[in-house]
Amino acid sequence: MAAAERIFGGRCSDDDFCYFGLWMVGLGKEAFGRAVLDPDALADTPDVLRLAGRTWRSWGDDWPGWESLHYVALEAFGLVTGDPDECGDAFYAAVRTRRGKHAVGQGPAGKRWNVWDEEEAARRLPRLSIMFPLSADA
Repeated sequence: MAAAERIFGGRCSDDDFCYFGLWMVGLGKEAFGRAVLDPDALADTPDVLRLAGRTWRSWGDDWPGWESLHYVALEAFGLVTGDPDECGDAFYAAVRTRRGKHAVGQGPAGKRWNVWDEEEAARRLPRLSIMFPLSADA
């Protein structure tokens, strides 16, 4: 969450974070795995390097989010079952049943910290903090 907030200029909604996570999947297994273990490793990815030095308002199609990926499984479920369940009730019920005791929590794990605290950000995300300096008018 902190890496996403830093990249997004200190502002990252729950939806932004969800779509950011899906976008990270699109970076590939290796880059995704590195970022999960060390969020500052996102600084090495070409997609993040393309955003550096630009404000989020100027990103256009480079925006690090992949909302449409959120709906792929739901659409595939509808095609397989023949049930065009617009709200996804049947899909999400099937997911809960399938997960069983292996359910994972929703949202980010770990202790949240303030990305606006420059000293803390420099310690936890040194490269991203340099690449994405925060300002109140960003």
